[in-house]
Amino acid sequence: MVVNTTQPDQDTWVIGFSGKLNFESRNAFHGGMAKVEQTSPRHIILDFTDLTYIDSAGLGLLTLAHRKLSAISSRLVIANPQSAVRDILLLTNIDKMFSIVDSVAVPSPRHKAPVFPHS
Repeated sequence: MVVNTTQPDQDTWVIGFSGKLNFESRNAFHGGMAKVEQTSPRHIILDFTDLTYIDSAGLGLLTLAHRKLSAISSRLVIANPQSAVRDILLLTNIDKMFSIVDSVAVPSPRHKAPVFPHS
């Protein structure tokens, strides 16, 4: 798995994942998340545009990240998952824990509506 991190503004990070999110990719996942966690961001967008596969280990990694970041009031959002990945996320009710959105777009700071609508 390849992990790319970008910071479009002071409060937001986008973490792009490509390949598979499974047990073998846990170190790459933890490395990307650790870089972001150091800044205590308000919003983290997990860009799943290029993620082709997720299994139970990957779902576990997401759950652990959610718990850890919720404790510091960071909000996680999953953006643009491919249909196979989206199906797994919905089947396992991950959408009850994370908002799943169709775009990685970051709202402007003047935007007063909710930053990430629930799907």
